[in-house]
Amino acid sequence: MKINIIPAIDVKLNNNVLKNNPLITIPTGLKPAYDFTKGDTVSAISVKLNNGKIKLSSSIAKVSFSIDLKTQSQSKKVIYILVPSNDIPYFVCDMNLPFLLPNGKYTRADKLLPGQKIVDKNGKPLLIEDLSIKNHKGGLHHISTNSKWDNSPNGHLLLANGIVVGDFTLQVYFDQIPLEMIQ
Repeated sequence: MKINIIPAIDVKLNNNVLKNNPLITIPTGLKPAYDFTKGDTVSAISVKLNNGKIKLSSSIAKVSFSIDLKTQSQSKKVIYILVPSNDIPYFVCDMNLPFLLPNGKYTRADKLLPGQKIVDKNGKPLLIEDLSIKNHKGGLHHISTNSKWDNSPNGHLLLANGIVVGDFTLQVYFDQIPLEMIQ
Protein backbone atom coordinates (compact mmCIF):
# COMPACT_ATOMS: atom_id res chain seq x y z
CA MET A 1 0.00 0.00 0.00
CA LYS A 2 1.42 3.39 -0.97
CA ILE A 3 1.16 6.00 1.74
CA ASN A 4 0.06 9.40 0.52
CA ILE A 5 1.44 12.39 2.34
CA ILE A 6 0.33 15.97 2.03
CA PRO A 7 3.55 17.98 1.65
CA ALA A 8 4.00 20.82 4.10
CA ILE A 9 5.01 23.34 1.41
CA ASP A 10 3.79 26.44 3.22
CA VAL A 11 5.73 25.74 6.43
CA LYS A 12 8.76 27.90 7.16
CA LEU A 13 11.62 25.43 7.38
CA ASN A 14 13.89 27.74 9.34
CA ASN A 15 11.38 28.02 12.15
CA ASN A 16 12.86 26.42 15.29
CA VAL A 17 9.37 25.47 16.48
CA LEU A 18 8.83 23.30 13.39
CA LYS A 19 12.17 21.56 13.80
CA ASN A 20 11.22 20.63 17.37
CA ASN A 21 7.64 19.73 16.42
CA PRO A 22 7.66 17.14 13.64
CA LEU A 23 4.62 16.57 11.48
CA ILE A 24 3.23 13.08 12.09
CA THR A 25 1.19 11.26 9.45
CA ILE A 26 -2.44 10.62 10.36
CA PRO A 27 -5.11 8.98 8.19
CA THR A 28 -6.27 12.38 6.87
CA GLY A 29 -2.90 14.13 6.40
CA LEU A 30 -0.36 15.53 8.84
CA LYS A 31 -0.52 16.72 12.43
CA PRO A 32 2.13 18.40 14.62
CA ALA A 33 3.45 16.05 17.31
CA TYR A 34 2.63 18.52 20.10
CA ASP A 35 -1.07 18.47 19.12
CA PHE A 36 -1.61 14.76 19.89
CA THR A 37 -3.57 13.63 22.89
CA LYS A 38 -4.47 10.18 24.10
CA GLY A 39 -7.13 8.61 21.84
CA ASP A 40 -6.23 10.55 18.67
CA THR A 41 -5.78 8.53 15.48
CA VAL A 42 -2.39 8.07 13.90
CA SER A 43 -1.05 6.08 10.95
CA ALA A 44 0.92 3.15 12.37
CA ILE A 45 3.50 1.86 9.91
CA SER A 46 4.52 -1.74 9.28
CA VAL A 47 7.50 -2.92 7.22
CA LYS A 48 8.02 -5.96 5.02
CA LEU A 49 11.17 -6.84 3.14
CA ASN A 50 10.54 -8.25 -0.33
CA ASN A 51 13.66 -9.27 -2.26
CA GLY A 52 15.70 -6.75 -0.28
CA LYS A 53 13.24 -3.92 -0.96
CA ILE A 54 11.27 -2.24 1.78
CA LYS A 55 7.51 -2.20 1.47
CA LEU A 56 5.58 0.01 3.90
CA SER A 57 1.96 -0.35 4.86
CA SER A 58 -0.12 1.67 7.24
CA SER A 59 -2.99 0.98 9.57
CA ILE A 60 -5.01 3.22 11.82
CA ALA A 61 -4.01 3.15 15.47
CA LYS A 62 -4.92 5.20 18.49
CA VAL A 63 -2.44 7.24 20.49
CA SER A 64 -2.10 5.60 23.91
CA PHE A 65 0.59 7.93 25.22
CA SER A 66 1.37 11.57 24.45
CA ILE A 67 3.74 13.64 26.53
CA ASP A 68 6.11 16.55 26.20
CA LEU A 69 9.32 15.73 28.02
CA LYS A 70 10.40 19.22 28.98
CA THR A 71 13.89 20.11 30.09
CA GLN A 72 13.34 23.78 30.90
CA SER A 73 16.08 24.14 33.52
CA GLN A 74 18.57 21.68 32.05
CA SER A 75 20.03 21.15 28.64
CA LYS A 76 19.47 17.77 27.07
CA LYS A 77 21.52 16.37 24.21
CA VAL A 78 19.50 15.95 21.01
CA ILE A 79 20.31 14.97 17.44
CA TYR A 80 19.89 17.48 14.61
CA ILE A 81 19.54 15.67 11.26
CA LEU A 82 19.61 17.28 7.81
CA VAL A 83 18.13 15.32 4.87
CA PRO A 84 17.84 17.93 2.07
CA SER A 85 16.02 15.61 -0.36
CA ASN A 86 13.06 15.25 2.04
CA ASP A 87 9.91 17.44 2.04
CA ILE A 88 10.97 18.81 5.43
CA PRO A 89 14.76 18.50 5.54
CA TYR A 90 15.30 19.24 9.24
CA PHE A 91 14.66 16.80 12.05
CA VAL A 92 15.41 17.17 15.77
CA CYS A 93 15.01 14.14 17.99
CA ASP A 94 15.89 12.33 21.17
CA MET A 95 19.18 10.43 21.03
CA ASN A 96 17.33 7.10 21.51
CA LEU A 97 14.76 7.51 18.74
CA PRO A 98 14.74 4.40 16.48
CA PHE A 99 15.09 4.83 12.70
CA LEU A 100 14.44 2.33 9.91
CA LEU A 101 17.43 1.78 7.62
CA PRO A 102 17.22 0.82 3.90
CA ASN A 103 18.44 -2.72 4.70
CA GLY A 104 15.35 -3.30 6.88
CA LYS A 105 17.27 -3.03 10.14
CA TYR A 106 16.85 -0.44 12.87
CA THR A 107 19.23 1.82 14.72
CA ARG A 108 18.96 4.60 17.28
CA ALA A 109 19.58 8.24 16.42
CA ASP A 110 22.83 8.33 18.40
CA LYS A 111 24.28 5.64 16.08
CA LEU A 112 23.48 7.50 12.83
CA LEU A 113 26.26 9.13 10.82
CA PRO A 114 26.42 11.73 8.06
CA GLY A 115 26.42 9.90 4.71
CA GLN A 116 24.25 7.11 6.09
CA LYS A 117 20.74 6.53 4.75
CA ILE A 118 17.39 6.28 6.54
CA VAL A 119 13.98 5.48 5.02
CA ASP A 120 11.33 7.91 3.77
CA LYS A 121 7.54 7.68 3.58
CA ASN A 122 7.74 5.69 0.31
CA GLY A 123 10.26 3.13 1.57
CA LYS A 124 13.09 4.84 -0.33
CA PRO A 125 16.52 5.73 1.09
CA LEU A 126 17.16 9.27 2.31
CA LEU A 127 20.75 10.47 2.60
CA ILE A 128 21.70 12.14 5.88
CA GLU A 129 23.77 15.07 4.68
CA ASP A 130 24.58 16.47 8.10
CA LEU A 131 24.07 15.36 11.65
CA SER A 132 25.08 16.96 14.91
CA ILE A 133 24.56 16.46 18.61
CA LYS A 134 23.65 19.66 20.42
CA ASN A 135 22.46 20.76 23.82
CA HIS A 136 18.78 21.66 23.77
CA LYS A 137 16.59 23.42 26.31
CA GLY A 138 12.90 22.79 25.96
CA GLY A 139 10.73 19.80 25.29
CA LEU A 140 10.62 16.97 22.83
CA HIS A 141 7.23 15.40 22.31
CA HIS A 142 6.77 11.63 22.45
CA ILE A 143 3.75 9.61 21.34
CA SER A 144 3.00 5.92 21.31
CA THR A 145 0.44 3.85 19.45
CA ASN A 146 -1.96 1.45 21.11
CA SER A 147 -0.54 -1.46 19.09
CA LYS A 148 0.24 -4.44 21.30
CA TRP A 149 3.96 -4.86 21.95
CA ASP A 150 5.12 -8.20 20.49
CA ASN A 151 8.89 -7.56 20.19
CA SER A 152 8.38 -6.21 16.66
CA PRO A 153 8.61 -2.63 15.39
CA ASN A 154 5.51 -3.13 13.20
CA GLY A 155 2.65 -1.00 14.48
CA HIS A 156 5.14 1.04 16.52
CA LEU A 157 6.53 2.98 13.59
CA LEU A 158 5.41 6.46 12.61
CA LEU A 159 6.10 8.85 9.77
CA ALA A 160 7.59 12.01 11.26
CA ASN A 161 8.46 14.69 8.69
CA GLY A 162 8.17 11.91 6.11
CA ILE A 163 10.80 9.72 7.83
CA VAL A 164 10.10 6.26 9.32
CA VAL A 165 10.81 6.42 13.07
CA GLY A 166 9.80 4.46 16.14
CA ASP A 167 7.13 5.52 18.60
CA PHE A 168 7.91 5.88 22.32
CA THR A 169 7.08 2.22 23.01
CA LEU A 170 9.65 1.08 20.43
CA GLN A 171 12.14 3.53 21.89
CA VAL A 172 11.68 2.05 25.37
CA TYR A 173 11.68 -1.60 24.25
CA PHE A 174 14.24 -1.27 21.44
CA ASP A 175 16.56 -3.83 23.05
CA GLN A 176 13.77 -6.44 22.90
CA ILE A 177 13.51 -6.60 19.12
CA PRO A 178 15.44 -9.52 17.58
CA LEU A 179 19.19 -8.84 17.32
CA GLU A 180 19.15 -9.57 13.57
CA MET A 181 16.90 -6.51 13.17
CA ILE A 182 19.35 -4.13 14.87
CA GLN A 183 22.32 -2.51 13.18
